[in-house]
Amino acid sequence: MKCKVVVKIGNELRIRVMIVKPNEEPYIDKIWNELETLRKEVGEEKIEVAEYEDILVVFNPRGLVDNIPINRYIDGLAIRGTFLITNNNKKEMDFDSLTKEQIDKYMEMFSLEREEEFEL
Repeated sequence: MKCKVVVKIGNELRIRVMIVKPNEEPYIDKIWNELETLRKEVGEEKIEVAEYEDILVVFNPRGLVDNIPINRYIDGLAIRGTFLITNNNKKEMDFDSLTKEQIDKYMEMFSLEREEEFEL
């Protein structure tokens, strides 16, 4: 019998994240809390994580080098390509599921309509 070994990272095996793709509305998904899944979602072997307020932003660090179009701006920083948002579990120093309040806040912040306001 074959067994799949699942290594637990942090408190949860699966976490609720926000996925923000270029030219699309952000959406919520539940993904495995593992490095390989984060890489797959962002579309790059290497990922970078930036802390912003109460969240972690997971993105492709080669966006500028690879000339990937800008997706959204976070506090003046141009994020290129698909990125993920997770809760920042500072106690465990790990990714965690977004809360309802975070989902509401960041859904509005990263909506396409909101981005258009900043482009005017």
